[in-house]
Amino acid sequence: MTIRRIIVRAAAERGFVSMWTSLVVPVLEWADDGRNSEAAAASVRVFTDCVAGIVSTMTLDAPIGAGGRVLLVRVPVDTREAVPPDPYGLEFRALGAALATASVDTRTALPVCRSALLAAVTNAEPDVIILWLPSSGCDVPSLVRAIRRRRTGLTVLASGPGCHAQELPRSIAALGTLGEAVDAVLAVT
Repeated sequence: MTIRRIIVRAAAERGFVSMWTSLVVPVLEWADDGRNSEAAAASVRVFTDCVAGIVSTMTLDAPIGAGGRVLLVRVPVDTREAVPPDPYGLEFRALGAALATASVDTRTALPVCRSALLAAVTNAEPDVIILWLPSSGCDVPSLVRAIRRRRTGLTVLASGPGCHAQELPRSIAALGTLGEAVDAVLAVT
C-alpha cells in the first residue's frame, strides 16, 4: 500500500484526529529521532510532502460546514531570527483539515505580515479566529487589540507552538491537542 492509501483509509475508518495522532505523529516523532542522517532527512521530506498533499486534499474535499465561520490564521513572526519549529506546516494544516472534516466552515490564512493578517480578518468575516502562534516573536496582546478593532463579537482562540510559550490575554483560550482543539471550536460555533 502507498502512504496515501494507508492514511486515507485510516482517516475513513478512525476519523481524522485519530488517524493523525495514532499514525502520522508517531512516524514524525520517529523521523525526528533519526534525522541525523541524510537518508533519514530525505525520507522525512518525502513523507511530509506526501502527508501535506493528503491533508490539503482532505481539507478541500470536505463539505462546507454550517454554523459560525472559523478563520485559522498562522501569525507571522515579528522578527526574522525566529525559526518555525514545524517547517513543513503540517500541524497547522492538520488543524485546518480536522476542522474541515468535522464540518466546520473553516478558512485558512498564511499572511506574511500583520497588515495582511488584519485584512484577512476583515475579508473573511469570521465568528471565531484561531491564532496559530509561533514560539516567539509575536506581540499577542497588541495583535488581539487590533483584531478586535476590526471585528467585534469575535471569539479568539490560540493554538500552535506559542500558545503555551507566550503570555496570552485572559480572554483567549489556549487550545490543547488536536482533538481538544476541534471540540473547543465545535463548542463555540
